[in-house]
Amino acid sequence: MMSKRFAAILSIVLLMSSTALSQPKADGPQLVNCLDCHSDLAPEKGAHPAIAMGCTACHTGIDASDVPHKIKNKIARGLSAVQPDLCYGCHDRSMFEKKVIHAAVGMGCTGCHNPHASKIPKLLVTDVPALCYTCHDKGMFTKKAVHPPVASGMCATCHSPHSSDQASLLLQPVADLCITCHATITGRHVLTNYGLGDVHPLKGKPDPSMAGQELSCISCHNPHSSSGQKLFRNETVSPAGLCLRCHTKVVVRTDGP
Repeated sequence: MMSKRFAAILSIVLLMSSTALSQPKADGPQLVNCLDCHSDLAPEKGAHPAIAMGCTACHTGIDASDVPHKIKNKIARGLSAVQPDLCYGCHDRSMFEKKVIHAAVGMGCTGCHNPHASKIPKLLVTDVPALCYTCHDKGMFTKKAVHPPVASGMCATCHSPHSSDQASLLLQPVADLCITCHATITGRHVLTNYGLGDVHPLKGKPDPSMAGQELSCISCHNPHSSSGQKLFRNETVSPAGLCLRCHTKVVVRTDGP
């Protein structure tokens, strides 16, 4: 039979062991609720879904057991990877790696998106088009005649903000894109059916006024803004100058009228 003295010693040992197991080791992981201090990063509305996964889903290199926090890796803010690779952990990489890639993607996703929360859709840091003007010259989009989608800040209606298989990050080929709004085009337009069928004689023809580009609606019209009428690229007083962008040779008749 166990003596009373031995039983008492065993009880003390078991109690000490239980207490030791219930306490985290000094050099082990500390359970810290980041929102106790950073509550502004997770509002009820407009929060990045990644926050629900826990801060360490992205900030694996932060030791939050002490203030100021220690960074345990060599990546800024203790992130588990640099941008945009970090974001590809959740977001489909193929959507950002098409033929034409927006330069802003290479600059880091947080140049346009707040990684924690925003009152603006898509977690944008500011509204469009003001966001776009941080890189793109505002003067090119605010001339006398402004294309209505531009005036309404609908840049993403025509352009992909990430990547595209079309030139200029367009969502569709030029003619197909224009026809989504301009379905009724009068027959006097020389490019009326351009791009809408393989039999059109101008399909695939090079644009004489813009090297490396195909003849299309934007051969004559600026898709953003213009100082000329009808968004013509020729911004002089006379629209006749528009024709001379392509027709540089003028035929003079010598046989009379």
